[in-house]
Parts: sequence; C-alpha cells; structure tokens
Amino acid sequence: MLICSTCSGQGTPSVSAISLSNGVQLRIETVFGRPTGQQVITAEMAPATGNSFYRVFRDQNGLAVYAYELLVERLAGGNDFRLTVKPAGEGLERSFPRADGGKPTPTLSENRQLTTLHSGDHLDMPVFEIAGTGNAVVDRIELRVASASPQAPGDTFRFAGLTISINQGLVSATASKAVIFGRYAMFYLPGRGAYFFSTDEPAGRAFVKAGWIDGARMEFVLENQSFECLADEPILVGSDVGSGRGQVWVYHDRAYKPEGNWTRPLNSPEEVRAPAFFASAADSLHWWLR
Repeated sequence: MLICSTCSGQGTPSVSAISLSNGVQLRIETVFGRPTGQQVITAEMAPATGNSFYRVFRDQNGLAVYAYELLVERLAGGNDFRLTVKPAGEGLERSFPRADGGKPTPTLSENRQLTTLHSGDHLDMPVFEIAGTGNAVVDRIELRVASASPQAPGDTFRFAGLTISINQGLVSATASKAVIFGRYAMFYLPGRGAYFFSTDEPAGRAFVKAGWIDGARMEFVLENQSFECLADEPILVGSDVGSGRGQVWVYHDRAYKPEGNWTRPLNSPEEVRAPAFFASAADSLHWWLR
C-alpha cells in the first residue's frame, strides 16, 4: 500500500490528500527544491499504524534515500492535531522489503514532537538535503476539519450527506454533513466490511463493473444485493466527468476495518471503540488497499 508521486526533476511539488467523513482532510505537499542535475526524487506514503504513515523518498533507481514515520493524533474536541515524526523502524522493512537495496534506510535519529496544528493550519517540515544535487526536500503538512469542500477541478467522487440502503432497507447514514472528495472513494459498513469505488477498472484489483451513477444517486448490485446510495449533491463532479453520469466499479473487502482515532466521529469519547460507519476519498487506492 503506497502512494507514489513523481517529481519531474525540476522541483515540481507532489501532493497526496485524503478526505474523511468526520470532516478531517489531510494534505501533504512535497517540494523538492531546485535540482541541478538529472536525479529525480519520488515521494511515497504507506500506512504504519492506525494513526501513522511512512514517508519514503526514492531516487531514480528506486532506492530509498530517506524515510520517516508521521504520527497524527486527533486531540479532544476534534479541531486540533498533534504531529510527531519518528525514525522509520522495523515496520518499514516489512512494508518496503530491501527499500535501500539491503542497506539501512537513512532516517531520523530520534522522535521529534512537532507543533500542534489547529484546523486549517499548515506546517513546513524540512526533511533532508542531498549535497550537490539541489534537492532540498520539504513536506508541507496541512490538516483541516471542514463541512464542505472546494470546487477543485479534477475531483471525481464527492460524497455529501450520503445515505445507503441495501435491498431497500436503510443501513447507514453519514456520521456528519462533512463532504469527502477525491479520485477514489470508499465507505465502511459495520458487519459488512468496506466498499471501494472507481470510475474505471483499476489495474491489478478485483473490481467489478457493478452499477451506475446519475447525479446524486449511485446504484449497484454486488453479491446478489442491491445498493442505493443517495447524496445531497451530485456524486460525480469536476472537469473529468462532464455530465455527472457514469459507470461505477466496486470492490468489496469484508475484512477491512478503519483504524485510528482520527477516523472516528468528532467529539466521540476516547473510550468508544465500536466500529461505526466511515467513509473517505483519496487520490489513490493505495491509501486503503495493499
């Protein structure tokens, strides 16, 4: 499970983003400085624990030149987040075997507590430099809690006030009126697992062409069950989808469970651990699927 965003070699930023049904939006933009030669650095993201992610940076040969773990903890009240960067440990080797060709991947020497971010704030974190190449890598981390999303060109899925019925029986509604948006989308139903959505057939995934989207309605049939999903706004939006109508490809993972306190509804008690309806959207399926 990784996200790979490639730099053009001219310092072009790369962006990874995820939008959650509790209103939390995480965005990380990586700036590569001003490369002077042909060396190209790529930025990848992969899950470490329920609340943390690995950030891995590779050269043009696919070898890791640096890595760290980013821990995101949502604090009581829901609008503040504590960020900690940690050395990439043994878990990195399990997620990325032989990331640096069998050598230890360069990383931090110890944990670093970063500034607590309030919703809408951002933090520029210098990551590493490669002497003589012009590569000075900075991660800009932004977290916000929002009840609506901007009309950004290129969005594909947008779930706003989504309700879900199976065989004409209501099974879940959104935890909040937050809007999620991204190239791919998913929702989790307790006792049923997770359903992942794409407007085309993702390579290497067991997606099936199961239904269609028309405005604020999405219908599909999967495993002999009929699903109807209704939203407050059109589900397909942005410059790539035109009329807001199209086919939908679906993948069902019965074993999937959302993890981490940043996926729980805002203001939920810390002791509440029972699975609940959850939805998210992202720029890559690798946020959820290994």
